[in-house]
Amino acid sequence: MKNSPTFFAIFWLSLSFLNAQISESDVLLTISEEPILASEFIRVYNKNLNLVQDDSQKEVESYLKLFINYKLKLAEATLLGYDKDPEYVKELRSYKNQLTQNYLTDKNVTDELVLEAYDRILNEVKAQHVLVRIEEFETDTLQAYSAIQAFQERLKNDDFESLKKEIHDGKSIFVEDLGFFTAFKMAYKFESVAFNTKVGEVSEPFRTKFGFHVVKVLEKRKSKGQVIVAHIMIANTQKDTTLVAKDRIQELHRLLLQGEDFGNIAKQFSDDKSSSMRSGELKPFKSGQINSILFENTAFSLKEKEDISEPIQTQFGWHILKLIDKQAVKEFNSLKPDLESQVRKDSRSQLVKSKMLAKLLSQYQLTGLNPNLALLKSNIVYDKSNKTWKLSDQIKDSKSFLVIEKTSYSFGDFINFLNKNYKLINPNWATEFAVNKQYKFFLEQSVFRYKKDNLENENQDFANILNEYREGLLLFELMQDKIWEGAKKDTIGLNAFYNENKDNYLWPERVIGSVARSSNAKNIKKVRKLWASGKSNQSIDELLNKIQQNVIFSTGEFELGLSPLPESFTPRVKSQLSKIIKENNSFYIVNVKEFMPQSQKSLEDSRGQLISDYQTKLETQWILELKSKFNVKVNEDVFQKVKSIISK
Repeated sequence: MKNSPTFFAIFWLSLSFLNAQISESDVLLTISEEPILASEFIRVYNKNLNLVQDDSQKEVESYLKLFINYKLKLAEATLLGYDKDPEYVKELRSYKNQLTQNYLTDKNVTDELVLEAYDRILNEVKAQHVLVRIEEFETDTLQAYSAIQAFQERLKNDDFESLKKEIHDGKSIFVEDLGFFTAFKMAYKFESVAFNTKVGEVSEPFRTKFGFHVVKVLEKRKSKGQVIVAHIMIANTQKDTTLVAKDRIQELHRLLLQGEDFGNIAKQFSDDKSSSMRSGELKPFKSGQINSILFENTAFSLKEKEDISEPIQTQFGWHILKLIDKQAVKEFNSLKPDLESQVRKDSRSQLVKSKMLAKLLSQYQLTGLNPNLALLKSNIVYDKSNKTWKLSDQIKDSKSFLVIEKTSYSFGDFINFLNKNYKLINPNWATEFAVNKQYKFFLEQSVFRYKKDNLENENQDFANILNEYREGLLLFELMQDKIWEGAKKDTIGLNAFYNENKDNYLWPERVIGSVARSSNAKNIKKVRKLWASGKSNQSIDELLNKIQQNVIFSTGEFELGLSPLPESFTPRVKSQLSKIIKENNSFYIVNVKEFMPQSQKSLEDSRGQLISDYQTKLETQWILELKSKFNVKVNEDVFQKVKSIISK
């Protein structure tokens, strides 16, 4: 093969690239023998590149100096024990717990549930159901299941009210008209069956923790959104036996039609004392949230704000409603944070947790079936008198029961878990059911705890974010004590620094007066003429801006070279009326009442900038002290590789 220039160029380029690779163990520098990896420097440099405003600091050499200074301060903070401060430890722990939650959920599942919930919020389902109660721990379900199958057929074909009257007992069998409901109003499984069942059909039997259900869907419609109304209520029962509720509500309705104030009438006469002091206003509600279909329908039927309903009667009494506001369902993005919060609190959260648990069990090579569980069941005893679980003498408490990678839990750990959570165990549960149920909780808690404790080792993204917060918090506390508060409290040092640097704290040249600006030269000429004749800004404004805005006036103290003064304006005497100045298609004239030359600022007038400059001086001196205190060594070979990678 011929040795072409192209071949050699590619060869040397490839060789250079290979030599420039950074390994996870490459140490860029050490500070008092503590290694700092090149990979950390590259990550921090790339992340902060756009935040650095000084272009000179974007050069790798300059950024390395900043990076070293940063690490020197952290070394000092650690040496002084800032990382052991109880307040620091508490705040870091709180942040870590908050951050951890983002890594212990399956985001894809959460996102799907949030979208599904929003779609259901846009709609409403009207349904009836039959429930056959059966305890969650019951395994013999044949009788209950047979009963719900029979009721499924009857719910399809029988008259609902007749069926309810015949079989509803409010104890073991429930027959209920649920009205309209939307997402988050029912248990998630029940909600899903209702939304997935077609109108006019009855679902297949399904089980929840309450028992076996069948659901009949009567209607589906778009959500009405939310309504806010005020009401006046006259209760059906009155202490005053001469008062007839229907007659009184009619009297009040006539007063309202004659122009009486609704709020005043509510305060004086409404029997709903929880709302009367708020002029009758109720909390916002949606379909299905009010225990009266008539009240709900009346509220949503009001069209315009301030509209008043005819009197209506509910089981509570007679009412007159006034519409305050109607709100449609908000856009998805505005509701998303609230939906995410509701998903976390709702029974949906179990789906998210179950999905994540399945991933973790796979990651740690575990299954839901623990071979030690059968051994435990055959050797566990419940002491009813002491309400405690115990192991038989055949098994030692220390024997390994569950192993998650490097962490082992003993039989004794699980027994302690059972006894700690004894209130969650129904005394009627069979031993096998109780142990199985509690083991699921034990496995779940143990796996999630292990994941939480090992997140920094397993997830580099999490480790980086947590470390940035850890270091940032340390640095803030150190800088607060050493530089920021130190500079403010050092009165002697501030005075000395001010006296040494007085030339840096001067009032610039300023003028006191008025500036007129217009896009039309003729208008500015008119202003100059009127100012020259002694007219005030107000009188000129009324004259020239009567029909349209021809001139804009600014009055006050202005620094030369800064808006609203034209850049080219230069005063020559203490008071003057300037010539017309044209800049950027605008015309200006300045009426100077007083010219104020450059002058010395007092220490108090300079305090803000003075403290900032003094802090910079203290920090510069402090960095020099740290460099002499901590031995810094840069690995030049690794740094050259870093530069090569960053330059690409």
